[in-house]
Amino acid sequence: MSSTASIPRFLLPLRSPLWSLSSKTTIRNASTKSKNNASKKSPKPLVLEKPTKFNPPSHPARLRKDPPRYPGPQLSAEEIARQSVKKYPNMMPPEGTFMHWFLNNKSIHIWIALGTLSTLAGGVWITNFKRDSPFGDMLPEWPQLFLHPIAFTRTCYEVLQLHTAHVTAETMERRKHRVEDVAKRAAYRKAHGLDKDEGFGGWTAKTDKEVLGPGIKLGHEKEAEIAETAEGGAGGDGKEGEKKVVYEKQFSGKKWLGIW
Repeated sequence: MSSTASIPRFLLPLRSPLWSLSSKTTIRNASTKSKNNASKKSPKPLVLEKPTKFNPPSHPARLRKDPPRYPGPQLSAEEIARQSVKKYPNMMPPEGTFMHWFLNNKSIHIWIALGTLSTLAGGVWITNFKRDSPFGDMLPEWPQLFLHPIAFTRTCYEVLQLHTAHVTAETMERRKHRVEDVAKRAAYRKAHGLDKDEGFGGWTAKTDKEVLGPGIKLGHEKEAEIAETAEGGAGGDGKEGEKKVVYEKQFSGKKWLGIW
């Protein structure tokens, strides 16, 4: 009776040291795993299964809709063919008719649009030509186009040649006048010594003397006298050979690009 295992548990005291020892022994003996096994970790972690959830689609499929069903019996092939060629008010003409072909033909509409625009452009050009050109009166009349088309075309071509030659001559005359004007300015500047020290292409700063050129500098009294003389002589007729006095005002600073 010395062993504790033979004593029933209900006969032992409630808080006896023997009872607590017995419980520890029981827990230790009940465990089948050792400390070495408990310290080891499994190579693969435990992965829980992902719970299923509802993922709605981004573009759901369209619901199939049945074709509209109208009350009444099914139409026969003859009735459907008869409806396809029947004309209803406020609707496009049925297929197989001339109006349906005319309204749905793209080539005809392109020709009509381009023909209208070309006719308007030609009419405007002819009107401007008769108004601005000195040879507008030489154009033949429109009835001559149907009576004598070859002569009409030849005459129009000759008038256009005359107009082109006239415009070319005017353009050459304007260019010649500009070239002569530039040459006269260069000769004037060279004669008065203004072509020296022009700077970089004449775009650098210039003094008032370089801009105004040589002249007689007058005081305020002379300027007032010249102004009175000019006012008195404005009412009468000018005389040829009358001497003109050139004077300039005194400005401070230089001018850039001939402006400032």
